Amino acid sequence: MNNYSIIILLLLSIDGVHSKTASSTDSKVNSCVMRNMHVPGMNPLIRTDSKGKSCRINLTIPVCRGYCRTQEAFAYGTHNFPHRSQKSDICTHEGGVYEAIPMDECDDGADPKIRTITVLKGSKCVCKKYSFQLLIKNAKNDSFSNL
Repeated sequence: MNNYSIIILLLLSIDGVHSKTASSTDSKVNSCVMRNMHVPGMNPLIRTDSKGKSCRINLTIPVCRGYCRTQEAFAYGTHNFPHRSQKSDICTHEGGVYEAIPMDECDDGADPKIRTITVLKGSKCVCKKYSFQLLIKNAKNDSFSNL
């Protein structure tokens, strides 16, 4: 085998490795998408006031679902703490506005507080860092938390 043949074989093998690497990185792309879904166990959604009067609605809400790439970088040989840095994003809503939607069917004399429900409209789903403190704050303000 002459030197020219060896160089061609080497180039072909490098090209094959490169094409495999490119296709494997394509499969690691984030898959964070929005779906409109019924809330399990809440279809229809029923809210009841202190007098026993209730309102009902068949409701679909925008839900972000999917996965976001995570990665870790280790700092071996350093004395810094922590010895690694981690990037852990979640698939969540970004933007949009909260909109009050009137309930479909309400009993006569139902409390006005239960006649509407607030849902997020016009948002998009993205992968981003989400703090635990912000999650707690949003849960306290969420209209589903006081059902």
